[in-house]
Amino acid sequence: MQGMTMALPSGSWTHSFEEDADGIEVYRPSATFVFPPSRKGRKVLEFGGATGAMAGGEASMTSMSPGPDDRPRAGPATRLRPLGMGRYILGDGVGTQDVIDIVEATPEVLRLSRR
Repeated sequence: MQGMTMALPSGSWTHSFEEDADGIEVYRPSATFVFPPSRKGRKVLEFGGATGAMAGGEASMTSMSPGPDDRPRAGPATRLRPLGMGRYILGDGVGTQDVIDIVEATPEVLRLSRR
């Protein structure tokens, strides 16, 4: 598939939960995709490049969830450390850590799984 990569995207991506299947979460570009109405709200992932003390391909991710008034509320920024082959560990190396696998990343869609 042309334009497909397993690299982290940049910018804002909104969860298109209607398209989720087999443990794969689907996200679409927040600014350009027209989402159908949803009563449960949508999670948003904001990806940023390496900043400050981050190096070696690390990036940041901020997860935003609908608040009590339905406006997105941002959680703390999380470090993403590359493990190779489209796999990234979330966190700073302390405590329980999650891993995400980028299954597909194009300008139109981001598909990922969580471990």
